[in-house]
Order: sequence, then structure tokens, then C-alpha cells
Amino acid sequence: MGNLFLEERESWWVWCIWGVIGCVLSAYVLVSTKQQHLAFVVPGLLSVFITVWMSYSKRFEFFRAFKVLLLVVAISCVPSLADIFIPLNELAVAAFKAALVFVFVVILCVICAWLAKRPKQYY
Repeated sequence: MGNLFLEERESWWVWCIWGVIGCVLSAYVLVSTKQQHLAFVVPGLLSVFITVWMSYSKRFEFFRAFKVLLLVVAISCVPSLADIFIPLNELAVAAFKAALVFVFVVILCVICAWLAKRPKQYY
């Protein structure tokens, strides 16, 4: 029957550590390839990996999975966003790129959270 009356508490330190791991891997890819679009592959793959684990464990409803994935992907995208904003020649172009990254991150997290959600239980 699942956890009908048990409210699970999230261990945010674990998810922050996963985000830092993604941040380090993203920075490594960015430094070794010097291409911004390849550095965004790491947060995407990390979110897919976490989605598969969430789907396997069947403990996460949609909003809980969305919050966790958004935190992990946001921390993982920090080096790539810093690379966009550091050579601040044109603020409008950097802001547009950052807005596109934000939109794609939200879309990715919504899709992954929808795939990771717990199936409906009928009692």
C-alpha cells in the first residue's frame, strides 16, 4: 500500500552532493572541450540517471521529483552559466542565453519528474 500516512522527509544534503558532483563533471567537460553546449550534457545525463533511479524506487510523486531534479540540475549548470557570464561583452546576449538555459532546464526537469513519478495506487 505504500506510505499512506507517512510523510517522507527529503535529505537535501544528498541531493546537494549530487549537484556538486554534476558541477565538477560539468566544469571538467567545459575546461577540456571549451564548448558550452557540451558542458550542458552532464546535467542532462545526471538528471536522466536520477530519473531512472526515482522511477525504480517508486517513492517520488511529481512535485517532490521536480524539486529534487531542479536543485541537482541548477547546481550542475553553475560552471556553464559562469562561462556564459564571465566574458561580459554584451549583457543582452548573455541574458538571452541564460534565459534559454533556464527554459530548457525547467522543461527537462518537468519531463524527468513526470517520468519518475510514482504510479497511482488504488486502495
